[in-house]
Amino acid sequence: MLVNQNAVKFERLVDDPEIRKAAAKTLKGFCLTYLPHHFPADLSDFFDEMAGALQDHDNRRLEIIGFRGCAKSTMASLALVLWCALEHPDRYPFIIMLADTRGQASINAASVQHELRNNELILRDYGHLKYRKIDDPRPEPTLESDEDWQAMNAVLDNGVRILSRSRGQKVRGVKHRQHRPSLIVADDVEDLDWVRSQENRDKSDRWFRGNVLPSVDEQTGRVIVIGNWLHTDGLMARLKNTGIFKVLEFSLLREGDGTEIERCTWKAKYPTQEAIDAKRNELGDIGFRREMLLQVVPEEGQDVLPEDITYYDDPPFDDGNYLAHGVDLAISTKESADCTACVTGEVTWPGGKLEIYVQPHPLNRRMTFHQTMDELNNVRHSSPMSSEFFVEAVAYQQAAIDELERRAFAVTPMHPIKDKRARLRVAARYIKNGTVKFPRTGCEQLLNQLFGFGSEKHDDLVDALVYLILGLAGEGIEEQRVHYV
Repeated sequence: MLVNQNAVKFERLVDDPEIRKAAAKTLKGFCLTYLPHHFPADLSDFFDEMAGALQDHDNRRLEIIGFRGCAKSTMASLALVLWCALEHPDRYPFIIMLADTRGQASINAASVQHELRNNELILRDYGHLKYRKIDDPRPEPTLESDEDWQAMNAVLDNGVRILSRSRGQKVRGVKHRQHRPSLIVADDVEDLDWVRSQENRDKSDRWFRGNVLPSVDEQTGRVIVIGNWLHTDGLMARLKNTGIFKVLEFSLLREGDGTEIERCTWKAKYPTQEAIDAKRNELGDIGFRREMLLQVVPEEGQDVLPEDITYYDDPPFDDGNYLAHGVDLAISTKESADCTACVTGEVTWPGGKLEIYVQPHPLNRRMTFHQTMDELNNVRHSSPMSSEFFVEAVAYQQAAIDELERRAFAVTPMHPIKDKRARLRVAARYIKNGTVKFPRTGCEQLLNQLFGFGSEKHDDLVDALVYLILGLAGEGIEEQRVHYV
C-alpha cells in the first residue's frame, strides 16, 4: 500500500500541541492545522497572498475579488472569523458576518458553529467554547424567531460576539458591551439578479456606506469585502473606486503569454487543459469569463466596452452646429414603469467629418403625457441652437409625435426594427469609430446602461441614444446646409 509520507509527517506535527500553537500564529498555519478538511487539494499559487492580506491587522479596508471556487469565502467567512475569535479575542471582541440573504447568513453562522462544537483540535486547544444565550435587546425589530436570532447572534465563553446579518439589515449603532464591530466580513452581498437594477445597486451602496462602514470601530476596526465583478456599477466596483480599499484580484488564468494551463493559478485543482475546458463547458463561455476570469459580461455579451468610448472635455459650440435629440417615450409615473429618456447631441462637421457630442445630464424620468411635452419643450429652448427630435413611433407614442408637430417641433418619427440589440450594434459602429463622443462626467447612468446592455433592468437611455445616432444615420449623416432661393 502506498503511503503519503508528507501526510504522515504533517499528522505527526499536528499531534504536537506546541507546534500547533506556533502554527496558529498565522492564518495559513491555522487553516492547515485546524481546517485541513476545507482545503483538500494542494494550495493555489495565490493562497499565501490571500492569507497574508486577510491576517494583516493593518489592512483595515480590504476587497478581494476571486474566481468561483478559489476558497475566498472559506478563507474570509470561516477561517478568518475563527482565527480572529480564537487567537485574537481581545483585538476582535465583536465580529459581524454579512451575506446577501438571511438564508445565506444562517448558513455562514452554522458553519462557524459547527467547527466550534465539533472540531476535535479546536476543542482540544481552545476548550469547548459554548454559545451563550443572549438576553440583551435585539439591535433592530425583525420578524425572525428567537431561535433564528440566537442562531445568528451569539457570544462565546471567551467573550467574543459573532453576529450574522444579511444585506439591508441594520448594523450601524450595534454594540457588544462597550465594543463597536471590530471586524466585518461582507461575503457576496450582491448577486447577478440584484445588480441588474440601478435602484438595487443604489440601495446596496447606501446601505453599505451609510450603515455598514460607519458602524466599525474607528481606531482599529476592519472591513473585508469579498466577491466578484458582477457589474461595472456594482458595490464591489463602487468600493474600489472610492480608493480607500486595498483591492486584490485572483483570476483562474493570470494575464500574459503562454497556454491556459501555463497561466493557471491553481494547477492542483485544474491540472490539465481538459480540466479547464470542462469548467468552461460547465459554465458556458459567458459564465466562465465572468466567474473564473473576473470579466464583467452581460448574458448576451457586450456590444460596447469602456475602452470603446471617446471622451471630450469641452464641446465645440460653433455657430453652424445644431442639436439633435433621441427620445424614448414611456408615458407613465408608476414605479414599475420605464422612464422617458431624451439624449441630446451637439452635431458638428470639423473638416467635413461628422462628430456628435453627447450632452451631459440627459433627461430620464417617469412622467405623464403633459409633463413629457413640457419637458421636451424645455429641452428645445435650453439652447439658442436649432433642435431636431428623433422620436420612437410605435403604438400610443404616435399621439406624442402628433402633439410635438402641433407645437412646431422639428420631429422625425423612428420606426425601429424589433430587435433592440441589432439596433445597438448598428449604432455602436459610430461609438467605436469616435464619431460619437461623451463628456467625462454627467453621463454615468447612460454609460452604465450601455456597458451592461442585456443585464440592466432599464435601457431607456440606451434606446434614446440609439435613436439619436440612427436618426442622423438615416439622414445620411451629412452636414446640414442652408440654401437661399
